[in-house]
Amino acid sequence: MRTGCRLAVAVLLGTATVAFAQAGSTRDVGSDQRELQQYEWRLQQDQNRLAFDRQRHAPRWQIREDQALVRRDKSVIRSLRADIRRDQRIRRHHREPA
Repeated sequence: MRTGCRLAVAVLLGTATVAFAQAGSTRDVGSDQRELQQYEWRLQQDQNRLAFDRQRHAPRWQIREDQALVRRDKSVIRSLRADIRRDQRIRRHHREPA
């Protein structure tokens, strides 16, 4: 009898933990997607500024700064996309029946 109760409590706690983790993962994916949109917008702005500076023959240091900002934005976007893909893959894996 005790073993059955312990098993039932363990199963309930285990499923509650998984459900809570999946809900947290959904929130994480949403916040990552919002952050990704912000960085994509920022990348577009930085690319426009770089193109403008190149057309207007801005000083080299300014063009280098713009290039560094574009590289940084692209790097952050790559890592955010990887995080989103990983979180979605984890959610799909936990959603599939065993």
